[in-house]
Amino acid sequence: MTMSLPRHMIRGFLGVKSNDGHDAPLLIVADALKQGGIEVILGGYDLTVDKFVQAIVQEGVQFAGISSYNGGHIPFFRAVRDRLQAIGHPHVHLVGGGGATFLDRDIKLLEKEKGIDKIFRTGEGTKSAEFIRTHYGYSTVPERLDDLPKLVQDGEISAVARILNVAEEKAWLETLMEKGMRSGSEDPLATDLEISDWQERIRYFGDCLSSLNGASLQGRVIGIAGRGGCGKSTLLDELLLRWFSDKRNEERKVAVIAIDPSSQSSGGALLADRIAYMYATDKNWVDTDRIFIRSVASRGYGEGLARALPDMIRIFQSAGYDVFVETYGIGQPDAGIVDLVDQSVLVTTPDLGGPYQLMKEEMLNRPDVLVVLNKSELPGARRAQSLLRSRVSEGNLFMTTATEHRNPGVDDLYRALVE
Repeated sequence: MTMSLPRHMIRGFLGVKSNDGHDAPLLIVADALKQGGIEVILGGYDLTVDKFVQAIVQEGVQFAGISSYNGGHIPFFRAVRDRLQAIGHPHVHLVGGGGATFLDRDIKLLEKEKGIDKIFRTGEGTKSAEFIRTHYGYSTVPERLDDLPKLVQDGEISAVARILNVAEEKAWLETLMEKGMRSGSEDPLATDLEISDWQERIRYFGDCLSSLNGASLQGRVIGIAGRGGCGKSTLLDELLLRWFSDKRNEERKVAVIAIDPSSQSSGGALLADRIAYMYATDKNWVDTDRIFIRSVASRGYGEGLARALPDMIRIFQSAGYDVFVETYGIGQPDAGIVDLVDQSVLVTTPDLGGPYQLMKEEMLNRPDVLVVLNKSELPGARRAQSLLRSRVSEGNLFMTTATEHRNPGVDDLYRALVE
């Protein structure tokens, strides 16, 4: 049976509250939500109220889940809820859990409060997808879009997040049009009325996004691609640390578009790159007010990309951001990122195969692509380096160990990207 597609994709942010390192239950719930067709953004553990709120706003989600296994959950939930309401995001609903640390009286107290919808008891987390689908399948696009383009060009963060939602919903409606499927139905064909509504909304959203065409697009765009597990996220985190340390960027902002694949069976996605950006999300290392991270599900789009990506890049550039795009794991023929960015980087590892495998790697056929042999401390790195030298332009090959803080190879790569 063909899987029906929802009218609105549901996105949620999950994290563990501050002073708490119990992330195993969160991963179980995240997987259950993904299998339930929900796009889940993982924020990791030991998150302060500020980190929760910043991520919730940037990610444009319908709900956020807070995990707490060490007490203090009542004031924490209230603090996140109150902060969201104070900055104009009361539409984001809170759910949470923490096993036996939540007493029955705590649950009753929190669930009575506006904006806190559900506290899952022990054993209920794996069944949370049904509750989420029932309550949060609504559009995150505001009814009026007239003021958004101007606010985006002024750099207003909430406006940037909202217009990113416009781009994603427009792309999703275009996907629905192509699939010819109706939300919540086993009937593979949409009705004429639904198609007409989708077409009208696509035009309306397109007009809003087109309003940015006259904006000054000053930000530089860098794309980072490679197979899954090659270290793209860790490498990007190190590059971002250097970007913030570069005095030339003291007055600039940077955005990260992190793409992860959607499940072909459920339609859900586990968007976990934000966890890997250890430095980029820590105000002790960088100025977190100048970084905007947006996690994006591929929603069936190929080549490591997402359908909304071109619009999202233009939105960030219009708002004055430099942009890094991290693709999900790509295959040998995939090189779509090259045509969307100013500079592309292909990340590979010592187990890249033999010379015939390299001949199939489409990005190696592009002379301007910078190639990174990451995990260069592993056995086989010298052989891989020799093979790559036969395919890569002089000066475009870099040996890195991204897990090593202040690695000289990453220093060389950063200089090549900015100079």
